[in-house]
Amino acid sequence: MSRPQRGTLRDVRKGNRSVVLWTLYFAGELSRHDLAQLTGLSAATVSNVIGDLITDGIVVETGSVDSDGGRPRIMLRVDPSYGYVVGVGVGETRVRVELYDLAMEERARKEFALDPSHHEPAVVARHILDGLEAVLSDAGATESEVLGMGLGVPGVAEQGSDLLIHARAFGWDGVPLGALIREGTSLPVFADNGVKTTGQAELWFGAGKGAQHLVMTFIGTGAGASIINSGVTYRGTASGAGEWGPHEDRPRRAPLPLWRAGLPGGLHRRRGDPGRRGKGPGR
Repeated sequence: MSRPQRGTLRDVRKGNRSVVLWTLYFAGELSRHDLAQLTGLSAATVSNVIGDLITDGIVVETGSVDSDGGRPRIMLRVDPSYGYVVGVGVGETRVRVELYDLAMEERARKEFALDPSHHEPAVVARHILDGLEAVLSDAGATESEVLGMGLGVPGVAEQGSDLLIHARAFGWDGVPLGALIREGTSLPVFADNGVKTTGQAELWFGAGKGAQHLVMTFIGTGAGASIINSGVTYRGTASGAGEWGPHEDRPRRAPLPLWRAGLPGGLHRRRGDPGRRGKGPGR
């Protein structure tokens, strides 16, 4: 018989804590009995995990409900005041920074206008950091209370320590936005394409709540899609899945040269950033 590897028990406990916390957070309120049924963990394991989460201030008891015989069941939820998260949306014409508690209630917001023809990385990073400072001040919160910051950005976000952003509409090719932001904050930073982050939010909190599969399209100043399969965002081989290139939305019988000339045609061109609208190949 092989000897158990060191750290195995710790890993199991960490995994149990994660699955209990994840299940409780997205369900809203559950009893210990509910958690045992939903997670497949034993009642004793759930009780131990919940005890630790209550001691750590992450979970609170919210009251009791009658059960089918026996003692009333104590209901639990993640404490909304345990911490905050920061959401940042970087768009063609603005940077929006929002602060939320753990119940996803907005606590503060700050917006900065962007010139559609100027998206210098340093300017965007400065707006994000200034917005972080503003929302914390408005909410009377400190950076130490924030669990992390999530960014929705145009184009493709290359995951890694520097969070390289490739956004053709901005003229960005491998911009280390993560590194620029970390010059002004020690918060954990996560970034992804803005349509993908919106699709994930819809799956967790919106129209797709409770589903495992979701396809969402977005048509605004840009166009794109979020594809989620079995709860996981589909990214493709280069994280570009859902990024629409030139998309022909001309009438079927319209002459193709009209589209190529930048007349009625490309969806991305007609809905894209103002500085590029009407610019077809060769123009």
